[in-house]
Amino acid sequence: MWSFFRRHPHILLFGILQIFFSAPGQTFLIALFVGPIFKELSISQSLFAGLYSAATLSAALLLNPAGRLIDRYYIHTIVKTVTVAMALGCALLASATNVWTVFIAFFILRLIGQGVYGLCASTLMIKSFHRNRGKAMGIMTLGFPLSEAVYPGLAMLLLNSVGWRNSYLVFGAVNIVLMLPLQLFLLRRASIVHGQFQAGELDVNPQHLRGRPEHRKVRPHRDVPLHEVIRDIKFYLMIVASCLPPMIVTGLFFHQNTLFEAHGWNMSLAAGGLMIYAFCKAAGSIWIGQVVDRYGPMLPFSGLIFLLGLGTLLAGAGGPPAQIYLFFGLIGAALGFSSPVTNVVFPYFYGTKHMGSIKGLVATYRNGLTALGPLPVAVALDAGITIQSVLCITAAGVLVLSALPWLIFRLDRSGQLSD
Repeated sequence: MWSFFRRHPHILLFGILQIFFSAPGQTFLIALFVGPIFKELSISQSLFAGLYSAATLSAALLLNPAGRLIDRYYIHTIVKTVTVAMALGCALLASATNVWTVFIAFFILRLIGQGVYGLCASTLMIKSFHRNRGKAMGIMTLGFPLSEAVYPGLAMLLLNSVGWRNSYLVFGAVNIVLMLPLQLFLLRRASIVHGQFQAGELDVNPQHLRGRPEHRKVRPHRDVPLHEVIRDIKFYLMIVASCLPPMIVTGLFFHQNTLFEAHGWNMSLAAGGLMIYAFCKAAGSIWIGQVVDRYGPMLPFSGLIFLLGLGTLLAGAGGPPAQIYLFFGLIGAALGFSSPVTNVVFPYFYGTKHMGSIKGLVATYRNGLTALGPLPVAVALDAGITIQSVLCITAAGVLVLSALPWLIFRLDRSGQLSD
């Protein structure tokens, strides 16, 4: 892994930092500013949550057009544009005086931070690497735990010293003054040629699934445009599978207070659990990338969904307090596997030329379903169903669906699904 990083340090650092600097548009950072914002602007919590959900869903609808632009234009141009847009969103939130300004600011921040920054990074990795695509995705994904480790502490320091408005002005300025020059420098040093892999990346070793070689060296034989992709049943089956990890984890974290109370677990244990979650997420993303490069993405895809189902089952079943750490570890590992695996599986079937538009559509489904993740659990709880029952039923469904990626692969190999 280290030797791979030394061969391609600039483009890999670009991917890590593009994810790292997406924090101002991510829920884990925005959540720290929720209280001060709705108190100062006299917005009710329900209205604030509604604005945030509406902005997230609206932004998700634009990710497919954004992906098309990423396919069409040079990455340097895209990075300049989206960085300025992120800074604009930060400035708009910092100057907000009413709900409409807050909504527009959230829309921009969620579109760019949650969506386009990651779309830029993952699409560039997909189009730049073939032989080591899994490793590249695993390294890029380290931007998430790094961001989650650095930004909350910085945010609390700024919030307590200069207030929420100036905090977001600082975040916007950091994107323009620090991130943009650094990213443009890394792109120049990476020697990226539009439409070409990095040196040595096209000579691919045959991949294996349970020891059976896939003898096609470059797959697919052609790049599949989006209008053909959306007529392929595999695409929708893979969307279902790829949306499970963020949707389930969002629902679990959103209702973790209810979960802990139901099992009699002390909420103070969550801090240690989150540390284990972050470690397993980072370690999982690094390890699984190498597995994907060696064996292909489909078996790891099934494995991560199985881990997700097992973690959900442990959460629903309850047990001694020590079980919390196992639950967080399994969920963290599953989510760490998720990004490298799902970012490899779509080019595995459809090539790389149109990957921006394809991943943009995937992100539309993923972000939209993730935003709705807590809702079914809340409806069930309001109907009098215990959270233990909800999670056990959910776990059973997820464990069954863990066979879906492997089934897609077998049907594709047998020719029963169109390519």
